[in-house]
Order: sequence, then structure tokens, then C-alpha cells
Amino acid sequence: MRQYIVERLLYTFFILFFISILIFVLARLMPGDPIHAASMINMDLANKEIIKDLQQEFGLDKPLYLQYLYWLKDFIKGNWGVSFGSGEQVRSMFMRCLPVTLELFFAAMIWSIIIGFPSGIISALKRDSWVDVFFSSTSVIGVSIPVFWESIVLIYIFGVYFQILPPSGFVPFSESILDNFLCMLMPGFVMGTHGAGLLSRYIRSCLLDVLSQDYIRTARAKGLRERTVLVKHAAKPVLIPVTTIMGLAWSYVIVGSFFVEYIFALPGLGRMAANAIFARDFPVIQATLFITAINIVCMNFIIDIIYGFIDPRVKIHDPA
Repeated sequence: MRQYIVERLLYTFFILFFISILIFVLARLMPGDPIHAASMINMDLANKEIIKDLQQEFGLDKPLYLQYLYWLKDFIKGNWGVSFGSGEQVRSMFMRCLPVTLELFFAAMIWSIIIGFPSGIISALKRDSWVDVFFSSTSVIGVSIPVFWESIVLIYIFGVYFQILPPSGFVPFSESILDNFLCMLMPGFVMGTHGAGLLSRYIRSCLLDVLSQDYIRTARAKGLRERTVLVKHAAKPVLIPVTTIMGLAWSYVIVGSFFVEYIFALPGLGRMAANAIFARDFPVIQATLFITAINIVCMNFIIDIIYGFIDPRVKIHDPA
């Protein structure tokens, strides 16, 4: 197990190194000049000396490979740069927006679990019944429906027509617990429906496969209660593919936050990154995307480690 963990860790570092290069290069390939984009708002665009000084200050006059090395070194030290648009430290911006995004992640994962697990289990136990057809259909809809369309529909129904939920905006938890809960209800549901659909479909498929195994028939033939059969004999084999789906759902929640936070006007990392893309704010774009990539890759690393504990067949074979 130790060798397995070390090799997965080295693989994770290699992937993150490659992603850092990709993010840096793609940010530089964006059309337009970030200094000019900032100058249009904060200073005289015609003053070439100011533009030149800013390029030297931000290191944009250096070769591309040196810009990357300096950026990576500073990022590891905790210096994520300064926003071209606002002049604020990117790390301070990130820490200010992080609680909102974490709250959205938490709400989305709760929706995914409370919808996906029961519907998947019930569909498997009620195979080919109208209940199975209903939950299977809704899970397909949850996976297929676009995030932006679902957001707009929910805003119109609950925020505009019935006016029972705030259509947009954010109220901090410290100011009002109820208002915070209400303003996060719709965004969390939108983010959670896709993960819930994935969980439901995979739990149903895996549980049906496990319940058809010979050892399950033997357990039932011994007179064990159905609940005991499910908990003690069927649950563990189902955990492995379900763990994979939880990782995929987590990745979708992170990526989907870019759309949901912008639509619902939530001051989180997704909206900060979207505004930075529109403004060509390289430091904010690079830091946000790299942190997102680190989050996803680390989650996959954690899932790989969990595999090693759940399934003893998952291991690294010694070449010798």
C-alpha cells in the first residue's frame, strides 16, 4: 500500500506540473493585451510610458518561459500576483470569495446525496416497476439538462412567478441564517441535480449487478433479512464505482460553479474567474484555474487511495 500511495502521489505531481504549463500558455493565448484592458478603466491608454512601466512591473516584458518559472515559484510561496484590474492581491480576493464557493459545494453535495442514493437504491429494488421508470427518467433528465437553462427556469418559477425564493444575490451566514439558506437553495439544487442523476444511475446499475451474484442468493437462501443482505453483503462492492462517481460529481460541481455563481450573482470563485476572463486579468485567471485543477486532481488522488482500502485487489505490482 505504501508503494501504491507514493506512486500515485508522484503521478499527481506530474499531472499538476503539466496542467500548470497548460493553464499558463492558454492564458497567454487569449486575444487582447491585459495591460491595455486594465488601462482602459484605470489610466490613460495613450500614455506609452505607463504601459511600458506596467509591463515591466508585472514581468510581461520577459520571455514566456521566465514568466512561467517566476509565476510558478511565487505561486508555491503563496504570492499569487496582483490583479491587473483592481490592483488587489489575488490571494486576498481568493480567500474572500472562497467561503461562498465552499458553501455552494456543500449545498450541491447534500442535494446529490439525498436525491441520488435513495432513488438509485429504490430503482434497483423495484426493478422494471413504474417507480424504477420514474426514477430512471428523472436521473437521465438531471444528467442531461444544461445548468444555465435549469437556473433560468428555476429563477423564473420560484423567484419571479411565485416569489418565494430570492432570484439572485447572496446574504452571508453571519448576517442571517434564514436568508443565507434561502439564497443558496436554488443554486445548490442546480449544482446537485447533475451529481444526483449520476449517482442514481450508477447505484442502480451496480446494485443490480451485485444482487444477481451467487453469494447474494446464498445469503437470501439462509433466511437473512433483505436489509441485512443489502447492508452487510451488497453495500461494500457497490462502494467502489460509487466512489468514482462521487469524484466525477465533485469535478462537475467545481466546473459548474463558474456558470451558477455568475447567473445567481454569487460572489464566489466562479464569478471572480468569469469576470477575470472577460477583463483578461491573467493573475486571477491563472490562480483560479490552477487551484481548481489542484482541487480536482487531489480529489482523484484521494479516491485512488480509498480504492486501495476498499478493494485489496487495487495495488501496484512489483516489476521484479
